[in-house]
Parts: sequence; C-alpha cells; structure tokens
Amino acid sequence: MTEISDKTNLKIIQFLDKNGPSLMGEVVKELKLSNSKGLRHIYHLLTKGVVIRSDTHLQFELNPDVA
Repeated sequence: MTEISDKTNLKIIQFLDKNGPSLMGEVVKELKLSNSKGLRHIYHLLTKGVVIRSDTHLQFELNPDVA
C-alpha cells in the first residue's frame, strides 16, 4: 500500500475501512472536516489510487487492489 503520513488521510482510510463505501458527507461529518478540506483529502487519495469512486459520484471506498 502507498505510504500515507498525513493524519487526516489516515483517518479517512480508517473510516472507509471500518464503514465501507461512504458518501462524502458522511466522511466529513464523522471526521469533523469542512467540505473543502474533506474534498481536498479525498481527491488526493483518489489520485494516489488509495480510494475509488463507488456507485454514486460522491461515494468513495478503499481500492481493493491497493489495500
């Protein structure tokens, strides 16, 4: 798996690992992030291939090929 050192990114990964595919709103609410900060972190994880989009546009999950 890609080395992740950012604490917020790690929290997002742990949240998705525990809860499975989740909407962006669920992630930012649970982790108490602003929408813009949450989106920035999720986008970073998307570009690294750590998370992927699920069935809906704003639903994300861990990439099983990377985990």
